Amino acid sequence: MTSLIDKEITSNGEGFVFLRSDWVALYYDSAHVVRSDDGTQYAYRAITKQGEKLWLVFSEGKTRGYHAECDCPFEAFMIARNALQQRRQVKANWHEVTKLARDLRTRRLKLDVQLEDAERSPLCAMGIRHFLRSIGAPNLTRISGFKLAWMMLAEPQLGFVIHQAALREGVRSAPTQALREA
Repeated sequence: MTSLIDKEITSNGEGFVFLRSDWVALYYDSAHVVRSDDGTQYAYRAITKQGEKLWLVFSEGKTRGYHAECDCPFEAFMIARNALQQRRQVKANWHEVTKLARDLRTRRLKLDVQLEDAERSPLCAMGIRHFLRSIGAPNLTRISGFKLAWMMLAEPQLGFVIHQAALREGVRSAPTQALREA
């Protein structure tokens, strides 16, 4: 919920834009933008409805921004760039991630997913926290791969977390894992 004071400030400030993206509801200041040295990224100063300050970083060719919780926009560029690079590497083999999720849903494979897997994935920490709050599990530290794979049908980005958990547990493919369990 937005307070009356916040509504008054944002209604009078022409530069404030409301955005809800990747589970994070925020206002960003369209008049306060910083561009990266190479011109491939730009960041807006932003604040969530909960009062968390961040830089909302957009990379060239992307419509969704990265929520970077740091004070320096140039640090935010670096964090967002690294996350985008990691996402591209995983997306290059996304068919393997969807196959892994399918095998988890059909119980051909078991996987223990930890909060650390989400934190090591290319998802932003703020988005992870807001997602957990929105599903009513703000203190969740682990979940079965079975449940997360079903949740992935509604939120495809959870595939990045499943991928990270599979890397941690050394799972390469479901048939290989099934042979190990037999």
